Amino acid sequence: MSEFDAALHRALKKLQSAGTVKVKETPPHGNPVDLTIAIATYDDFDGAYFTIHSILTHHREVLDRVEFVLLDNFPEGLPAPMLESFAKYVDRFRYIPFTEVRSTAVRDVLFRKATGKYVLVLDSHVILSPGSLESLLDYFDAHPETDDLIQGPMLSQDSSHIAATHMEPVWRRGMFGAWGVDPRAKENPDVPFEIPMQGLGSFACRREAWPGLNSHFTGFGGEEGYIHEKFRINGGKVVCLPSFGWLHRFERPAGVPYRINWDDRIHNYLLGWQEIGWDVESVHRQFSKHLGNSYPSIRERAERSVQKPELIFGGLLVLSDDRRVAPWRSCLAEAESVDVAVHRVVPAEDTEDPWRPAGAFVAGIDKAILLGWKSVVFLSEHNVIDGALPYKLRNVMIDLAEDVNCAVIHGAENDVSGAVLIVRSSAYERLRDRLSDGVTMGEGEFSLPVWLVSEGASTVRLKQDLARSRATSGDDSVATMGVALVNLDTDRESWSHSWRKFNRLANIAGVERISAYEDRANPAIGFAVSWRRAITRAAEKEWGSVLVAADNLDLLDVSSSILDSARSELDNLEWDVVHLGHDPKSHDGTLFGDSSLIRVSAENRGVHAVLVNSRAYETLLVAIPDPESQSAEFAQWAGRYRSLAEFVVDAGASGMLTCLSLSPGIATNRTLLRSGALESEYSRRFTL
Repeated sequence: MSEFDAALHRALKKLQSAGTVKVKETPPHGNPVDLTIAIATYDDFDGAYFTIHSILTHHREVLDRVEFVLLDNFPEGLPAPMLESFAKYVDRFRYIPFTEVRSTAVRDVLFRKATGKYVLVLDSHVILSPGSLESLLDYFDAHPETDDLIQGPMLSQDSSHIAATHMEPVWRRGMFGAWGVDPRAKENPDVPFEIPMQGLGSFACRREAWPGLNSHFTGFGGEEGYIHEKFRINGGKVVCLPSFGWLHRFERPAGVPYRINWDDRIHNYLLGWQEIGWDVESVHRQFSKHLGNSYPSIRERAERSVQKPELIFGGLLVLSDDRRVAPWRSCLAEAESVDVAVHRVVPAEDTEDPWRPAGAFVAGIDKAILLGWKSVVFLSEHNVIDGALPYKLRNVMIDLAEDVNCAVIHGAENDVSGAVLIVRSSAYERLRDRLSDGVTMGEGEFSLPVWLVSEGASTVRLKQDLARSRATSGDDSVATMGVALVNLDTDRESWSHSWRKFNRLANIAGVERISAYEDRANPAIGFAVSWRRAITRAAEKEWGSVLVAADNLDLLDVSSSILDSARSELDNLEWDVVHLGHDPKSHDGTLFGDSSLIRVSAENRGVHAVLVNSRAYETLLVAIPDPESQSAEFAQWAGRYRSLAEFVVDAGASGMLTCLSLSPGIATNRTLLRSGALESEYSRRFTL
């Protein structure tokens, strides 16, 4: 089936089902079981039907010890009501319609919906060989507290022999893992043995031993090898149980109904392998070879996706009121414009005022628990979501003490009504349960941030709110800033390109060209002279501050938003110089003066982009002699410092200047990225 035919097939099925399918989650059955058989399906009624009914028919000897959990990832489709009906005639069967995640990470949700001590996860098109379930339960009975991942051999398509006992950890045609057969499975079929990895069509473990899939996986692919290594990291093994055989249906005559593409697979490999400490360069080598000339663009997109600053926290939730759609639509549009993933949470329908924000918060905690997020950030629908926000949140979370499980982040005013909330997983259930009681019992005014503080949440007071209120989202009044670009007279093309790039920054007085001073014997000293010329021009222009930059710079994709927010914070801080980029040996300190974007920096030698406060103009012009009118003094200065970078570091250490750094750095160049400067963390997010 062609890609067009497959897309048409999916569109027709969705059109057929529009407005006609209504399904509900089956409530828990409340009976204790040993094993949960968990299946996630997407538009595959036949596969799910025969997988489940094969178990009912061929494994009746263990049915009294199991429950079924069927997670329908396409509940708007025509098969949904038929899948839901299984719960009416199958004992201990739960049907769960689920659309929050549509990727391989949906397997993670199965473990939070399961109630058995052990969980067997099956693809919705896997048939278990006779006796395999009994063998699996016997293994768990003999190893009740095992931390191992249990898998079995995949059978041939005619079920006559073992096709693969495991996967070898090697690359093959764009996939990590190649099928292999270990002779021990035939020689001693009753003896389990350790394997490196296996396909995930069928796998089982103790529910509490499940290490979790990365919640930021997208689409499908990339799990094999990664999840096996996570079990080993946690002290477990990957075990092949030869008597636990399974048959996998690979054929899809109508085509695969869900999205499968290289971008998602490579994203998952990069994200997962970074998490477990494997060599991501081998990923690039494999796909460069496998995909050829198409790989560079795919690589760039995948690397951008895994360099999102919001990946440091689990999810970004907007506390919304389902009676008002417009504010949420504004949040969603803003988030999409800066490539930030946000989710909406609303209160239960019967929640009354003033408890609706609390009800949305409870729904958000439930979502965070279900999706396995280690932490979650809550915003109000009245907050503006701009490009600087995830970077601010990242900074705050990096500096947040490990023992803080809930924080209320607010601006300089004592009012916390517009606060941003950060909750870590250690506080999820306690806060949800306490607040659920309050929602039904309380009366009168209720403030969610105030309540959280009363429950022991830490307060983090910043110079300004992390996110502006939509009611006051106009341009902030910031001191006039000009841009001075150092450019060689012989390279006007670079000047033209840089002029267009820097003119896109918000709230600037103008972009000026500074003729570069050439010193071929010592280019670093030559740049110091050019830098002094820029300060002189800024003083003549009476700019409140000046951004002095080389003309070969690349800017972070949301530089304008970050710089604008930082300048608002700087209006209330004592400062002279702020480095907008880093050198490879930079080591920033903690956030400075209740800022969310400015860090202490005593050793930053990155002078390729520096913001200078007007109060430091005279100090700098005196400290750096004019090479034309004070040639002897300048020669002495140059002999002492050898570069502008050394001078700025010394001036900061001596107290002549208050030197800070922007976090993240928003300016870099190819040389700095290759050398490992701090900006390399976001290497693909610069406008090269």
